[in-house]
Amino acid sequence: MVDEELNEQSLDLTHSTQTISGVATVDGQKYAVGLMWQPVQNLDDPIPEIRETIESEPDADLYCFRQTSVAQYGVGRSALGHKSGMPSLAASVAGALSRYESFCGVFKVKEGWWFVAVRNNLILAEEDVLFATEEEAQGAFSSMMAVPDWDLRIVPEDWNIDGTTQRSLDELVHKGRKIRLQEINAARRTYFLIFVAAIIVLALFALVYVLVNAWRNMAPKQTIKPIETPTVIQPVAPEPEKPNPWEELVDVTSLIKVCWDNAYQVKSISFPGWSLGLITCDKEGLKTTWTRNGNEGFLSWIRFGIKDYQFTDLSVNASVGNPTATGSIAFSGLPIVASFPTLTPQQLLEDLTEIQQYTNMGLQFSQQTLVDPPNRPDGSRPPNQKVFNYFSFSASSDYTPWEWMQFFEKFSGLELIKIEYNPSNDTTTKWRYEGRIYAK
Repeated sequence: MVDEELNEQSLDLTHSTQTISGVATVDGQKYAVGLMWQPVQNLDDPIPEIRETIESEPDADLYCFRQTSVAQYGVGRSALGHKSGMPSLAASVAGALSRYESFCGVFKVKEGWWFVAVRNNLILAEEDVLFATEEEAQGAFSSMMAVPDWDLRIVPEDWNIDGTTQRSLDELVHKGRKIRLQEINAARRTYFLIFVAAIIVLALFALVYVLVNAWRNMAPKQTIKPIETPTVIQPVAPEPEKPNPWEELVDVTSLIKVCWDNAYQVKSISFPGWSLGLITCDKEGLKTTWTRNGNEGFLSWIRFGIKDYQFTDLSVNASVGNPTATGSIAFSGLPIVASFPTLTPQQLLEDLTEIQQYTNMGLQFSQQTLVDPPNRPDGSRPPNQKVFNYFSFSASSDYTPWEWMQFFEKFSGLELIKIEYNPSNDTTTKWRYEGRIYAK
C-alpha cells in the first residue's frame, strides 16, 4: 500500500525548476545526476528494453546498469553534460547505503543541491535531481516526507529537521561501487566488429587454400623411391602448462546464492533435543553439525526429522551413543570463471587499507605468495614453477553475503574460499568470510 501511494505521489513531484546541468562534482570527480531510472523486466537480455526506452525519450543516448537484489538501469543525456564512462552519483550512494532498503537525502555539491530517493533498493524513477537553490531541494524533500517508513533521512545539519542525519557525500562515494554510463550502441558495434573480423579470417583462409592448390598443380611431379627409414624414438611430450589460479575460479555470485539458499533451509530444520552448530560453505558444498542437548536428543528424532522435512539434498551422519551428528550438502555445477587481476600488490594494499579505514566491517588482510608447483624434496625449483602474489582476507560481520557483494565485485582476481554462518550467535558477527585477491 505504501509503495502504491509512493508511485502516485512521485507522479506529482515534477521538479520543473531543476538545473539544466546533469553533472555534480564530488571530491574533485564529476558524476552524472538527473538520470531516469527504470527496473529491468528481462534480466537475461536487458539491452532491447533499454534501447526501446532510450529511443522513446528525447535526447536520451546513454545508460548504466545497476545489478543488486533488484536490477535497474538509468538513462542519461549528453545534452545534460553526461558522458560515456562518467559514474552515476545515485548508483554510487545507493551502493554505499545498501544496508538501508529505503532512504532519501539532500546533499550540497559544487553545482547546487542534489536530491535522491531510494525505495525498496530501487532508485526512484525521477528522484535523482540537481536543484539550483536550497529552497527547491527543501521542497522536494518535504514532499517526499509525506511517504512513511523511511529507514534513513539525510539532510544538512543546519536544516534542524527531527529524525534526520547528516552524511558526508565524499565518504559515501568512496564506499560505493562506481557504475558508469555507456553508449547503447557500444555492444552492437562490438558484435559488428567481431563479425567483420570473422569474415576477413575466412577470406584469408580461402585465399591461402587456393594458392596452395595452384602451386601443387604447377610443381613438376617426381617419382620418389621408398626408402627404409630407421626407427625414431619420439621425445616425451612436455606436460601441458597449468592455468593460472585466477583462470579457474568459482563464480562468487553463484557460490553465495547456493550457500544462502541451503543455509537457511538447514536452519529451518528442527530436531528435538539437538542444537544446530556452525554452517560452513565452500566450493565443494555445505557442512554443519548438530549437538545433543544432554540426554534429551535421540538418533531416531533426526531420522524422523529428515523424512518429515523431505530435504533430499541433505545427508546426515549420526551413530548411536555419539553426542554429535554431521550434515552435508554437495554443490555441483557451480560455474567456473576467469577473473584476471588488474591491480599491483601496492595498489591492492592501498585499496584494502582505505576500505578498512573507511568502514567498520572487521576486515583483516595480509600479503602472501603461492608457489606452484612447489619445490622438489631436495629444495630445487622445477623448471615450470610460478610464483603468484595475493592478499588473503577475512572478516566477521553482521552483513549478509549479498551486502558484501559490492566488496567482492570491486576486485578482479578475487576468490571467495569460505562462508561461515553461525545461527546461534546473538552478537553482530553471525557471518564470516575468507578469500584471496590475486595481484597482477
